[in-house]
Amino acid sequence: MANKKVLPPGETLKESIRFLKMTEEDFARRLGKSKEYLERFMSGEEPLTEELAASLEALTGSPANFWKMLERKYRRS
Repeated sequence: MANKKVLPPGETLKESIRFLKMTEEDFARRLGKSKEYLERFMSGEEPLTEELAASLEALTGSPANFWKMLERKYRRS
């Protein structure tokens, strides 16, 4: 069985943004972050913070603990 590469939480966030029918620019604005920051987070360059997890929960409806779990898995890989 081949090892699967663990993707950053930002890959899941991209799907959430599409599901919410938002642009990345609009999502970043609602998040209170720049589009550049959002892009860095989605690529795994920017780590998930407690504040960001709470903001993602508020905007996507997915619990902060879900985002934290994805981050832990990504950082451990």
